[in-house]
Amino acid sequence: MITVDRNVEIAMRDGTVLYADVYLPGPGRWPTLLQRTPYDKDVPAGTLVALSPMTAVIGGFAVVVQDVRGRGRSAGEHVPFHEGPDGHDTIGWIVAQPWSDGKVGMFGSSYHGATQLQAAVDTPPGLRAICPIQASSDYFEGRTYFGGALELGAILTTSLGVSGAVSLNRGGRDAAVKRRLRTGIGELMEDLPAVATDLPLRDRLGRQDGPLRQLTPWFFDWVERTDPTDPYWTELAIEPRYGSIDLAALHVTSWFDQFHVGTLRNYEGLRAGAASAAARENQYLIVGPWNHYPARTGGLGTSKVGDLTFGLGAQVHLDGIQLGWFGKALRGDDPAFRQRKRVRIFVMGADVWRDEDDWPLARQVSTPYYLDAAPMTLAPGPPAADAVARYDYDPAHPAPTHGGAHLVQGTHVPQGPVDQSAIDARADVVVFTSDELAEDLEVTGWIEAELWVRSSAPCTDFTVRLSDVHPDGRPFNVCDGISRIHIADPTQPARVPVRLGATAQLFRRGHRIRVAISSSNSPRFDLNLNTGGSAWDSAEVAVAEQQILTGPATPSRVVLPVIPLPSSVVDATEPAT
Repeated sequence: MITVDRNVEIAMRDGTVLYADVYLPGPGRWPTLLQRTPYDKDVPAGTLVALSPMTAVIGGFAVVVQDVRGRGRSAGEHVPFHEGPDGHDTIGWIVAQPWSDGKVGMFGSSYHGATQLQAAVDTPPGLRAICPIQASSDYFEGRTYFGGALELGAILTTSLGVSGAVSLNRGGRDAAVKRRLRTGIGELMEDLPAVATDLPLRDRLGRQDGPLRQLTPWFFDWVERTDPTDPYWTELAIEPRYGSIDLAALHVTSWFDQFHVGTLRNYEGLRAGAASAAARENQYLIVGPWNHYPARTGGLGTSKVGDLTFGLGAQVHLDGIQLGWFGKALRGDDPAFRQRKRVRIFVMGADVWRDEDDWPLARQVSTPYYLDAAPMTLAPGPPAADAVARYDYDPAHPAPTHGGAHLVQGTHVPQGPVDQSAIDARADVVVFTSDELAEDLEVTGWIEAELWVRSSAPCTDFTVRLSDVHPDGRPFNVCDGISRIHIADPTQPARVPVRLGATAQLFRRGHRIRVAISSSNSPRFDLNLNTGGSAWDSAEVAVAEQQILTGPATPSRVVLPVIPLPSSVVDATEPAT
């Protein structure tokens, strides 16, 4: 008989009491699945639809869903991502319960992924397996910053969205204050593109009585701590601590999720450097064609992301996958987890799932495609002569965020693959396009660009986007990145590396490959003012004269991990179950 015990008190080592709901399948001793949430366990969004506790209980697991410190019903002060000690203490409490068989797994997406990895680093006895979905590997690069630029739209969205709503219900605020703060959240969220260009950002976002100061004060740590070597960031980073982690993990992410970079790095880092051979051998990976929320069979997801539909096969039975994983990891029931190989990826363009031995794919061939500014083309061979593509970047009129792997919410800022025709037609965007492909070309792996540039600004940004141009001329973004650079001498060429994340994309015969370059992507990233000043503190902007240099002396290029064909169709397998 299933029982649910609400608001169970669990004391931490410093005496702070955290509250949890405990779901039990009935009498006996059970493997336990733990989720620790900052989003309030008492509301459906608190679990971010990662795994239904009742489904897990019916599957024969005890489940504990706990509000982390300072959130929901739990006492204490919330300090984001400092979850290792509390995770350790909670797991210690679980294994001491009469209904526990001593084996614990952790699950959940986004912040829940951080609670899992922070606990894993803290090595609590009893924690045997995790399933982090959309989990970061570093809370500076890839989460709060990207290539030196602030992920402004994402941290505003997460702070003002569900995080702000949870904070609003704490602290004993009267009804009038709640209404004022709720109105303030709405005003900021209503049009993030306009908020991002309202300079200096501090004047509007940093008001003492505003929702960010009152509800999510840690937002200002994220904005003001711009040095990746600051102990605030380094003490939290997962990447340097892979050697402390000794457990099995199933990593799940999406090609169009902002955190896919961190999830892939976590997989790679634990495969190479986890604490034991057993842990290194028990790392698994699933990557689908989704945004932050996987397209779940019968769930809230959809096989349509942005402007493209990837077919019903893109949907996954995420509950079943996770229960199978924990059946294997906690019960030793290997057949319960049906993934054929260590890695399972969805190849877009072919729109099929494929099982792989590992990530990155060993058979990939790093293939440079060179930019040529004379005819504005992209080709595998280097240009014969030097040439320059020019544009002006005006921070007062930035290129808008239009699709991509980001977390910005709102009708003005779509996610995923979106028709880029209007963006590519802008005067502050230069595009380099290949000839029509004579045969299919699969690109699966990490994407990097190397630009040679000149700029009139002492500090500026360069953005790079890879697109798939369909036969009808519509370009759809595949992946993109940004690099914030300082220019020592505006007369000299500067080499600018730009990381674009990762993808698995089949460029079909008759399609073309495009690289688009600009200097802004707003409101996803904070504006570079071209003055050396920060958009947070300054309203002074300057127009930058930008040059992209191509040719033998300055070989600007994008390096594509090409997969030799045949692969996509020949190796295709059935949809994930």
